[in-house]
Amino acid sequence: MKNATWQLKRGFDLPATLCLLGATFCWGSVPVMIKYLARPGLVPDGFTANMVRYPVAALFYLPFLVYGMRRGALRGLWIAALLPAAINVAGQALWAASPYYLDASVMAFLLRLCVVWSVLGAFIVFKDERILARSGWFWAGATLAIAGFILMSWNGLAGGGNVTAIGILLIFLCGLCLGLYGVCVRYVMHQLHPLMVFSVVSLYTSVALVAMAPLGQPSSVLTLPRSAVILLVVSALVGIGMAHGFFYIAVQRLGVAICYLMLMTTPFVSYLGARLVLGERFTAGQWVGGCVLILGAALAVSAQTRLHPPPDQLDAAGVPTD
Repeated sequence: MKNATWQLKRGFDLPATLCLLGATFCWGSVPVMIKYLARPGLVPDGFTANMVRYPVAALFYLPFLVYGMRRGALRGLWIAALLPAAINVAGQALWAASPYYLDASVMAFLLRLCVVWSVLGAFIVFKDERILARSGWFWAGATLAIAGFILMSWNGLAGGGNVTAIGILLIFLCGLCLGLYGVCVRYVMHQLHPLMVFSVVSLYTSVALVAMAPLGQPSSVLTLPRSAVILLVVSALVGIGMAHGFFYIAVQRLGVAICYLMLMTTPFVSYLGARLVLGERFTAGQWVGGCVLILGAALAVSAQTRLHPPPDQLDAAGVPTD
């Protein structure tokens, strides 16, 4: 695989931005579905849910896999995709184990701090994303987004609850995996078709998660009511199939750092969904925090339109030299 070249050009990329918004809304809507499925008598654990959800998503991407194989577009990807797939599997396993040691509010808060690892990794690996480090718009947006996220999450954190050292370690490692996942995806994907890349990653991930299913209660799927099975499949198509497809396209065209800052808004989308579907109420702090978070994410995305490396730092091909 070649190193990533200068792809984050100055100007507003509408298709990529729409894909990023699509990923945000898809991932934000899924916790409402999962929370419904986690009720007593339905899906008992994360390992069982992953056993169903990822294979469903992999089947959704099967046409892209077949198309890529017929065109010979997957040469070299079979080995390269093992890295993001392994990180994804580790993150999924850690996430499935975390609820036994942490309350959901603490899990959600600590997991979204993965933005630190994603931005740091992006700046280390990709020359084009390092230009963001000189953007006041990017840092202003990042600061507002993090401040808004903390404000939005404060009530849940202040309530205390089940917090253990093992749980903190598990969710820390899970966040590290989530942050590095985007970096690995962009590095491996390069100029390949994003949906073909995810077709391979989802295949590898599915095999591993099915093998891990005995850690949960896989037989419980056989007794699920039809409505729960349908919702489980929908959550797979929306939260894995569509979300990852949108995310891969956005990462390839917008970069890792900007994408992860926007994805910090997914809990706000989840709160909105819970309010509409489950009747849960927003506090004033959550409303204010969510609005500040969205403003910060928008400022960070706007930094993309102002990327312009100095002429003396570009080579003949337009690639940053530092």
